[in-house]
Amino acid sequence: MSTGQVVATRSRDEIASAIRLLTAADWARLKLVARKYANGRPIEPDDLLQEAMQRAMDGRVCPAHVDVVKFLAEAMRSIAHGETEKVEQKLVLVPVSKTGDYPAEALAVADPEQSVEERMMSEQNATAFRRDVLALFDDDPQARDIVEGSMEDMTAEELRELTGLSQTAYDSKRRLIRRRIDKAFPQGWKP
Repeated sequence: MSTGQVVATRSRDEIASAIRLLTAADWARLKLVARKYANGRPIEPDDLLQEAMQRAMDGRVCPAHVDVVKFLAEAMRSIAHGETEKVEQKLVLVPVSKTGDYPAEALAVADPEQSVEERMMSEQNATAFRRDVLALFDDDPQARDIVEGSMEDMTAEELRELTGLSQTAYDSKRRLIRRRIDKAFPQGWKP
């Protein structure tokens, strides 16, 4: 798609209608995704799913060609990531008593974390890697779901449940994924 093309989006009513039409399997998938993304983060799975639906209803843009379950799952991933960043970015103040005459270097504590620039470069590379790898599976939604789930540390069992694949079909899909990635990046992925 060229940058000049306009992407059709779902209206608020279309999103609401699609949510009302979700099947029991769709709800199970969404709850599984919510549990996965909330795991180890400062948000409960039910709250995460509710927040994703609220944002969808409040005008978050959903392209017309994107399945609503996929859209809500991506919204939950984004929200969970944002909640984690909020905690990571909290400023921690540590009182330092200044009794005596210390040189300024003694009070300067080296930051063990990456610099802002290093962190931005790392995030840009991760985003580019994710985009490049996922683009390999635009023609295969199940493979794309498996790759995305693997990037989010979902277990094989969770991925089989999410995609509805049997063990044999899942194993075949994993081989296909491995072959495509190896073919596309024989020397490994480079930014």
